[in-house]
Amino acid sequence: MEDNCDALGSTYEIAGEIRKTGTIGDIGTSSFYPPHHMTMGEGGAVYTNNPLLHKLVNSFRDWGRDCWCLGGIDNTCGCRFTKQFGELPLGYDHKYVYSHFGYNLKVTDMQAAIGCAQLEKLDDIVERRRHNFKVLRDGLEGTPWLILPEPQKNSNPSWFGFLISVMPDAPFSRNDLAKYLEAHKIQTRNLFAGNLLKHPAFDQMKKEGKSYRVIGDLTGTDFIMNNTLWIGVYPGMTDEMLQYMISTIKEFVAQFK
Repeated sequence: MEDNCDALGSTYEIAGEIRKTGTIGDIGTSSFYPPHHMTMGEGGAVYTNNPLLHKLVNSFRDWGRDCWCLGGIDNTCGCRFTKQFGELPLGYDHKYVYSHFGYNLKVTDMQAAIGCAQLEKLDDIVERRRHNFKVLRDGLEGTPWLILPEPQKNSNPSWFGFLISVMPDAPFSRNDLAKYLEAHKIQTRNLFAGNLLKHPAFDQMKKEGKSYRVIGDLTGTDFIMNNTLWIGVYPGMTDEMLQYMISTIKEFVAQFK
């Protein structure tokens, strides 16, 4: 299963073939929450080109139902009232047979309409995000004490945001930089949860004696938790806005030279 929620529109070269991320795994996922590449206000999508996985995904989406009729259509299988399922009575209505513990994860018609309109703009959105990233990357090149993002080898990202890390020996902290930017009307975000093990939820798990597995010492995770933040590459930003972001960051850092 390939988590493509923050990378919609990115490409990755595999064995000489350029592939869209999200199409490399058996199942891909994307998020359509407002900060993501395209939005339906909330929700997301799961996609696959495997017919069996498609059937299973639809079942989990629709409360775990065994029925695979399209909406508004009955008895596609031709045996709606003739089969035996589990310990149910013979001929139990197939539309109400549950083969999985599922969910109710369908989007509304309004969300779907917004998503279809956004899909038509997706190529332009990706192009602008790449442009905005390049402007920020070129403009901040060489700024002391900052680690700037680099694309993975063989990739062409559709950037979710612009990640900045403050070096451990810097005379200021990540929070110092964040507060300065926020005070100058530039929004920032941490890289999501950082080290999840440090959150109160895991304190509760420990109190309840619940176990979990940790792989490695999480040094990189702790670094990101303490030293890293995002600024945006939203496609609606103008070059003037991007230059303001660059100059504000440089002004902050210049105080410590």
